[in-house]
Amino acid sequence: MTTKAYWPQRVENVQMDMRDTDGRPDTSGSWLSDDEDGESMKKTFKNGKVQVRSTDVEKNHSADSKTGGDEVTPTPDPKDPLNLPNWRKWVAIGSMCLFGALSLSAEVAIAGLLPVFLLEYSGVDPTKVLKDPNFNRPLGHDPLLANGIASYFLIPLSIAIGRRPVLIFTATCSWAGGFWAGSSTSLQAHIAARILHGLGSGAVEALLPLIVQDMVFLHQRNRAMSAVIASQGPLIVLVGTLAPYISANSTWRWIYWSTSILGVVAWIMLIVFVPETRKTRSAPGEKIYPISEGADRTELDYDTYGQRTMKDNVGFFTLGFQWLEAGKQLIDTLKTTMFPAVIFGTLVNSAFSIVQQSIGQIISFSLLAAGIPFEWTGLAVIPSIFATVIVYFFGGPLADKLSIKMSQVLGKGKREPEYSLPNLILPFVLGIAGCFLFGVAAQNNLHFSVLLLGSFFILSGALTSLTLVNSFVIESYPQWAGPVLTNVSSLRIFVSFFFSSQVTTWIEQNGNLAVFAGGFATMLLVVSLGIPAIFFTGKRLRGWTSGGIAKKQ
Repeated sequence: MTTKAYWPQRVENVQMDMRDTDGRPDTSGSWLSDDEDGESMKKTFKNGKVQVRSTDVEKNHSADSKTGGDEVTPTPDPKDPLNLPNWRKWVAIGSMCLFGALSLSAEVAIAGLLPVFLLEYSGVDPTKVLKDPNFNRPLGHDPLLANGIASYFLIPLSIAIGRRPVLIFTATCSWAGGFWAGSSTSLQAHIAARILHGLGSGAVEALLPLIVQDMVFLHQRNRAMSAVIASQGPLIVLVGTLAPYISANSTWRWIYWSTSILGVVAWIMLIVFVPETRKTRSAPGEKIYPISEGADRTELDYDTYGQRTMKDNVGFFTLGFQWLEAGKQLIDTLKTTMFPAVIFGTLVNSAFSIVQQSIGQIISFSLLAAGIPFEWTGLAVIPSIFATVIVYFFGGPLADKLSIKMSQVLGKGKREPEYSLPNLILPFVLGIAGCFLFGVAAQNNLHFSVLLLGSFFILSGALTSLTLVNSFVIESYPQWAGPVLTNVSSLRIFVSFFFSSQVTTWIEQNGNLAVFAGGFATMLLVVSLGIPAIFFTGKRLRGWTSGGIAKKQ
């Protein structure tokens, strides 16, 4: 009976010399492995030498796992973020959810207030201005570009000085930019404040998924990442719905001030609850930690590593500086840019982002054309709350279960990143259907409910694919998680920036039907062809691009 290796460790049985911390052979203990039939079995080692699999990743047998799957084995170090209590992990994730939701809700709400800014800064006849949504284009696009640029530097910086200082800094930029924008008296000052706010929003795209994957096991990642995305919905709906009403009856400045005040609360929660999660781990397959008889995981070694202290929980720069590693990260980012999984992930996210941002720019004007009073154009964000339900369940637990089932059926228990790709089929179906609905409704001034239904389909597809793609690229190249995530997050913004900045011109020239039902729906259909292509060739391509590492996993 042989043992079976699990992703992402090297598949090999080796004779390992199990020694204790003093270098002497450790002659007692056991660990968990699986036989060829997937049955759990416990191996013991005697006289310091045993036949084991080379791995620091094992099948999850812990009591709190109900989904199965493979996971990174936590080290015996109590300071390892994987060893945090579950309540502490989810409080930290909840704090990041609040920060991300507040940051993005301001972005979405401001997109719906473009007609107000047209009046605020134009000084000309309102009926003429409202016909030209290009006037305040920098308010919607310059912060987006700042977001993309920030994403390229946030992750390397988080390696150099730690995740926590960068997260707190970006959160500061977010609420400070909001207060500045709310107090601005000119278009130039408003744009500058929005750019500062966009630097803070960059953390939502790039840094939050990285911190989440630092803290949770592989079989929990989709659920945790979908929670970060799904939690944005309720607040976006609340702020987005109230923004036009408040703007029409009071002042748009209160939108910035209120979200920034809550942003300070979220900032304090980040300081208190989110610890430093940067952890240097061994390359997959290099280490295995013995499990004592009767235990279900490696025992924490307080004598060797020490207790987790208040400094570990709320301190800054606790793990020192790694500027050389940060430099390597930038090089790895360039090196992984053309990896097939990265290209596919970028195309998926870019395609959905183009459509999503285009709708954000024009839906207020489409609702006005459909006869909705401006005070009620906040209805445009209602689809977000329903979309987040789809994101959380289909992009989280259901996606995890389908991936595990695929692993059992196709991989005989061995998990491959490509087994998660079928989860992307539904987002593409929703996205294409949404483009047709929205294009037809906007072209013919149909009832506003048809516009909102199309928006719901598109948002559901976009947000679900964002969650799934982030998990897929990290799983494809765990040794380069930061670089591939940086590429997918940043390249998506740069690509969508160019296309979405032209959408108002295209609609003016060709109409909503041609742009959405023709151009955007076709774009999504073409990109979706990458699902079967990567599904059947992805493993081989990973082995080629990563120098054979993936083949050994």
